[in-house]
Amino acid sequence: MLEKAMRTPPKPKLSALLLAAWLAGCAPPPNPAPPAAVSIPMTAPAPPLLPVLRGDPGFQDFVRGFREQALARGVTPQTWFAAFNGVEPVGGMGEIIAEQPEFVRPIWRYLDGAVSARRIKDAKIMLSRHADLLAGIEEKQGVPREILVAIWGMETDFGTSIGSYNIFATLATRAWMGGDQRQAGAERELIAALLLLQQQDFKPSQMVASWAGAFGQTQFMPTTFSRFGVDGDGDGKIDLWHSTADALASAANLLARQGWQKGMPWAVEVTLPKGFDWQDADLGIEKSLSEWRARGVKSVFATLPLDGDIKAALYIPAGAHGAAFLTFANFKVIMKYNNAASYALSVGVLADRMMDRPPIKAAWPAKDPLLSRAQRQRLQAALAGLGFDSGEHDGLLGTRTRTALRLYQSQRGLVADGYPSMAMLERLDREAEKPANPASKAP
Repeated sequence: MLEKAMRTPPKPKLSALLLAAWLAGCAPPPNPAPPAAVSIPMTAPAPPLLPVLRGDPGFQDFVRGFREQALARGVTPQTWFAAFNGVEPVGGMGEIIAEQPEFVRPIWRYLDGAVSARRIKDAKIMLSRHADLLAGIEEKQGVPREILVAIWGMETDFGTSIGSYNIFATLATRAWMGGDQRQAGAERELIAALLLLQQQDFKPSQMVASWAGAFGQTQFMPTTFSRFGVDGDGDGKIDLWHSTADALASAANLLARQGWQKGMPWAVEVTLPKGFDWQDADLGIEKSLSEWRARGVKSVFATLPLDGDIKAALYIPAGAHGAAFLTFANFKVIMKYNNAASYALSVGVLADRMMDRPPIKAAWPAKDPLLSRAQRQRLQAALAGLGFDSGEHDGLLGTRTRTALRLYQSQRGLVADGYPSMAMLERLDREAEKPANPASKAP
């Protein structure tokens, strides 16, 4: 019995069994096999928003290439897409540029359209209708209400003709077509237009503009808007398309900040004596009123005594055979709005007519034949062929061409008024056909 007891081990107690099971559960498991490599899907970057473009492949390439430049200036991909989706180039842009009325229409015809009896009547209505608004702007900025209404009338016929071009299409077309200088300017305006879309609560379809890219009731370029646009009606945004108050206040702000001299005239019509030295008839040549008077210059209506140290420049838009004006600093301020002397003259005359001042007294050479675009280009080419720098032969008779013509006239002993008449073109044609004579060329 004792022997049997010695051979049979004692049964473990229940607590021992539980302890063993617990220890087995805490033992570290055997080393597992390395897991198979798992490919974790990554989110691919969104492709760039690519607008649908139409028209000339060269234009499409330009717009696509412009994307990086726009994004570098802070334009978002979404804004770029919204602006250009569905855009196509503006047709006939070259012809539009070549036929700008300020540079190709004779001054008397330009004035006929700008200062018509109908426009004078409408301007007076606008002066009355917006009297309180205009009075407040004039008091704040110092710019006469008549000048503001004249600009409003000249630009969009008092908000009734604000343009119908897509602002992004027209600016992109100008940038794509232009030479180096014109392209750089159009690209700056295009960037500013994109940022305007991005920062303001507008839809691209609302942002209609002129062929040049100017927009709103007072036709601001995008960069001009970014510098001079103001909230005239206090609603917290600047909307030149729909708010007359914003448009007029912004125009006044531009003129004031460009140096408008409160209480000073813009110009006065004058007569010139026989034998006058036409070389001094240039907007870049200023003399005091006393000096002009000593030269025999007289005021037509005696609205301003020609005396004192006030500086003025002589402007003869039709040469020696039309009206002459002594222009003051405010005339050049108006040219900051549109860099054409014919435009500034029309704004000033329209403002005067609103106040029932007399019209221009001198007669214009209205019977002179008009030069076609081809003839204007021929005149520029003839001047260049004779050694006078007339600029690009684009048919736009601006300051550079007129300066070249005045120099030619002076060297030939002619009346140096810089006026491109048909008779002057015919003379240039005859001289250009002769064998080159280096001694006759400008140095």
